[in-house]
Amino acid sequence: MGNVGMKLRVMPNDAGIDMEEFKGKVTGVLPEYAQLVNAEIKPIAFGLKALVLQIIIPDQSPDELIEKIKGVEGVENVEVEDLSLI
Repeated sequence: MGNVGMKLRVMPNDAGIDMEEFKGKVTGVLPEYAQLVNAEIKPIAFGLKALVLQIIIPDQSPDELIEKIKGVEGVENVEVEDLSLI
């Protein structure tokens, strides 16, 4: 079984949220099988920023990982931007 590289965009529910604290909360709930490659805060529009995560997981469904991230306080939604077998 191989690994899967994912790029996730995590949107906060408030434009005024402390993004560094938000990043810490989101990356803190990642399961041990998920290897965080990069976590970047990117501007979207009108002062709104998104957290973009690059993660490597075993070749399995990413649903559990996405649900864990959605459960973090302050998360509006999680979008899979890219998913590929590596």
